[in-house]
Amino acid sequence: MNTAELILQERTYSAVKRCIYCGSETYAEGSLGRLGDEHIIPEGLGGRLILKEASCKECEVITSRTELEWLRSSFYAARVQKGFGKNKKRVPTTLPLNITVNGAVVTKAVPLKKYPALVVTLLFDSPEVLNGHEPVEKVLTGGVACGMLPTFGELMKEHLAVGAVTIEPPRKSATSIQLGRMLAKIAHSYAVAELGIDGFDAVLTAIILGTDTRHLSYYIGGSRDIPPSISLSYRLSLSTVFSTTGQAFYEVEIRLLSDIQGMPLYRVIVGTVRNVEQSIPADVPAASRLLGG
Repeated sequence: MNTAELILQERTYSAVKRCIYCGSETYAEGSLGRLGDEHIIPEGLGGRLILKEASCKECEVITSRTELEWLRSSFYAARVQKGFGKNKKRVPTTLPLNITVNGAVVTKAVPLKKYPALVVTLLFDSPEVLNGHEPVEKVLTGGVACGMLPTFGELMKEHLAVGAVTIEPPRKSATSIQLGRMLAKIAHSYAVAELGIDGFDAVLTAIILGTDTRHLSYYIGGSRDIPPSISLSYRLSLSTVFSTTGQAFYEVEIRLLSDIQGMPLYRVIVGTVRNVEQSIPADVPAASRLLGG
């Protein structure tokens, strides 16, 4: 495997001046303004990696809607408690917690510092393209992983002393397809930032834009083994990997909220490698590229 390593708190990449999803060179029809800046990791997850002039308005709306499904559902309590996204929207001071006392459910407004934040997300197997098989239409499925902030157990005890606790996100419509599309968007935009928009043969744009989501598990996967938490809010690494048939691909590994114990590792194939001997650009230092906030 070929990789490159660098640890950064934040970074602004050079302007692409073309939408990295649809190829448009204008922000919107009839607009003379520049393309929108793309946050590789969503701001709502602490992302501070910015790809300048990289998205048109239409694609911006599509990717934002996809991200919000998970940011406002399973990830919501943890990211609000950690203070992510404060600069853009009103920050809640409490979160709702359902407590059952004597058979009756009472919804209690719990202060952020007292809320037992839990992140329920999905586990996936390795991307199927690495097995050398042809893509098969199927739903992206996997196991379940639970990420817990260090204070979860102690705070939960306080509420359990009153009654049975049910934790429900404010939005319940998030699906595995939306998670897969969000991971695809992160991986694709990071690969463009590191390799250039013409530096690889991209395979994820239809998935990101939602025009063809039949083969998510072919390109998007992960590991069933939960790695230990690290001190960074997120981790990205770009590597060259090979399928069982010897074909070379660029793969991006992603860990979201990676400073929370129990959060999984995702693996996303972003495209094929054109020149294996130069699969990682010479100006990227050797080892594995890590970025975090």
